[in-house]
Amino acid sequence: MDMMRNLIKNLKDKKYRKENAIFLLEGEKFCRDILKANIEILYTITTNKSLKNFPNIVLVDEKTLHSLATTVTPQDIICVCVKKFAENTPKSNSLILDRIQDPGNVGTLIRSAIAFGFDDIYLIDSADVYNEKVIRSSVGAVFNANIHKISLEELIRTKATIAENFIVADMVGEKLTDFKKKQGRIALIVGNEGAGVCDILINISNIKLSIPMTDKIESLNAGVAGSIIMQRIYEK
Repeated sequence: MDMMRNLIKNLKDKKYRKENAIFLLEGEKFCRDILKANIEILYTITTNKSLKNFPNIVLVDEKTLHSLATTVTPQDIICVCVKKFAENTPKSNSLILDRIQDPGNVGTLIRSAIAFGFDDIYLIDSADVYNEKVIRSSVGAVFNANIHKISLEELIRTKATIAENFIVADMVGEKLTDFKKKQGRIALIVGNEGAGVCDILINISNIKLSIPMTDKIESLNAGVAGSIIMQRIYEK
């Protein structure tokens, strides 16, 4: 019992979860998605005595479960999972997130990336993809992505293995509607919500695209702009 209390206490601590590369996932739908994605589940914490087909089930009372939950009306299952990052060389188009901080934007972009064939996601100082807000806004799409955590320096050093063509959105770039798909893999770079893409990544990009729109709007949300570009590339 003391061991269980210590576990629950540790799991509440964000620093402990970060240091041990684990995350909490709430709700049976997402937990079943985790099973399908072959992401390691350390514990399945639940109030449901009849729950089956999950590893390492730990039965707790509602008060204990609620102390770990982040939602207002918690469901009856929380999985403690190990973060999974890709180590292989990408084979698909890629999405590079340059300091994207908003979990909603990260989740939206990952969901769109998987929908449009950008299966490899590179994160440079961006929101944690295993943040529950990211998982929920991606509707679990993050579990189907190849997630690469990378520094700017490492990305520059290995860029030839990532793609032949690097794209950034630019107000004065070629119109997206006129863009003709080039040979080779594509890496789309989406930059920080306020600062945009850093100069180093702009300089390595051989394609700059603008999204035609009315003059009533100056710019688009990062998640929306990135999604539009990926859809257009997929369509071609």
